[in-house]
Amino acid sequence: MTNDDIRVRIETFVERAYLNLEQVDYYRVLGVSSAADNEQIRTAYYKLAAYLHPDVHGIDLDPVFRNKLTKVFSRVVEAYRTLTDSNKRRVYDSGLAGGRMRFRSGTTMQPRRRQDSLVNAKAKRFFELSQAALRDNDLRSARTNLKLALSMEPDSELLQEELIKIEKRSSS
Repeated sequence: MTNDDIRVRIETFVERAYLNLEQVDYYRVLGVSSAADNEQIRTAYYKLAAYLHPDVHGIDLDPVFRNKLTKVFSRVVEAYRTLTDSNKRRVYDSGLAGGRMRFRSGTTMQPRRRQDSLVNAKAKRFFELSQAALRDNDLRSARTNLKLALSMEPDSELLQEELIKIEKRSSS
């Protein structure tokens, strides 16, 4: 395998990881099971760090890619630091059971937003507009915005479920 092949593989990995960063827990970030011990976590971390550390790739990287690489690598470090500290891991696991994907300093956890499952930025925006319309009891606008979001992400279970809920409310 040539250096160019390796670089393309890493770029593909980073792009995919960056798109899904807010949707995966620390175990998936590191590629370990939730039952992994500290040695398994450490091994997975060092393997990823060898490929993803921004300094490994030199200074001639495209700034947009460097930013994505840095964010992915930072999440890998965050996952490693959380999962190898028994207290943080215990708090993280209990938060994860409640849908919280990230650990913050202390015991504060960042809840996962429902729209974070959407990949397309415009679909997220239309989803948010639909939610605002729902709060204003404007079912017609909510339905229209959800249909627009679904046209951009037709396989989204979230959008499909929300549209069904709105249609049920409209017919009542």
